[in-house]
Amino acid sequence: MSLDIRRIGVALVLLILVGLPFGLGNYGYYILATIMIYSIVSLSLNVLIGMGGQISIGHAGFWALGAYASALSVVKLGFPFLLGVTLGGIVAALFGALVALPALRVQGHYLAIATLGFALFIQQVLFEWEWLTGGRQGLFVPRPALFGVELQSDFSYYYVLLATFLLLAWITGNFAKSHTGRSLMALRMSTIAAESCGIARARHIIIAFVMSAFFTGISGALYGHLLGHLSTETFSLAVSLSFLTMAVIGGLHSRAGALLGGAYLALAPEILREFKDAQMVIYGITLILCVQFLPGGLISLVEKIERAVWRTSDGAS
Repeated sequence: MSLDIRRIGVALVLLILVGLPFGLGNYGYYILATIMIYSIVSLSLNVLIGMGGQISIGHAGFWALGAYASALSVVKLGFPFLLGVTLGGIVAALFGALVALPALRVQGHYLAIATLGFALFIQQVLFEWEWLTGGRQGLFVPRPALFGVELQSDFSYYYVLLATFLLLAWITGNFAKSHTGRSLMALRMSTIAAESCGIARARHIIIAFVMSAFFTGISGALYGHLLGHLSTETFSLAVSLSFLTMAVIGGLHSRAGALLGGAYLALAPEILREFKDAQMVIYGITLILCVQFLPGGLISLVEKIERAVWRTSDGAS
C-alpha cells in the first residue's frame, strides 16, 4: 500500500512540474527555472552531506567554476550549449577532487573552514583575472541553444532544466542504492566500523566530493545561461550559506527534499521582499525551527502524512 501511494505521489508531482508554467508570465518562468537550478545544487549536497557526512560551505566556488567554464567555452571557443554545460561540470569536478584532499585529514568545522577558504579563493581569482572573466564588468552569456535552435523564452528553458534535474535525481537514486553509495553511508554512520569491513575511506570521500562538485558545476553552467550575465558578486559566501540552509530545510536525505529546498530558496526572497534587512534574521529563525522540530527537513512532513495514511488504511482493513 505504501509503495502504491509513493508511486501515485511521484506521478502527481511530475504532472504538476510539467503543468506549472502554463498560465504564468515571463517572471514566473524565471522563478520556476531558478527552482530547478537550486534543486540541482541541493541534490549535490544530498550526496556530499546526506550520504557522505562531509560538511561544505564552499559550494559557491564550484557553482562559479561551472558557470564561468561553460560561459567561456561557449563564448570564446564556440562550443555548443550542451558541451559547454558538461565542461562546466567536469571543471568543477576536478576542483572537487582537490578540495576532497583536506577532507581526508580534517573533519567538522576544520573542513568547513577549508571549503570556505576555497570558495573565497575562487571568487577572488575570477574577479582579478579580468582579461578572461571580465572582472568587475562581468561576462555576457548567450541564450542556450539546442541543436541549432535558440531558446529565447524561459518557458522552454524550464523544461530543459526540469529534464536535467530529473536525470540527475535518477542518477542520485541509483548511486544511493549502489555498492559505492551504501559504502559511503556506512562511512558516515561509523568510519571505524566501515573501514574494518574493508571500505576505503579516502576513495569514497573523493567520489562524494567529485560527484557533488560535478552536479553543482552543471547547475552553475545552467544558471549562467539563464541570467545572461555573470558577475563574481553572484558567487559570494552568502550564496554558499544559502545553499546549506536550502539543503537542510528541504531535507538532506531525499531527492524530493532537494526539490522542496530549491523551491524554498527561490521563493523565500519573493515572499520576504517587504522585510528587507530583516530577511537574514527570518532565514536564521526558519533554519533553527526546522532543525529543532523537523530535523528531516520539510519532506519529513510528507513522510509523516504518508505514514498516517498507511496506518489509517491498515486500521480500516
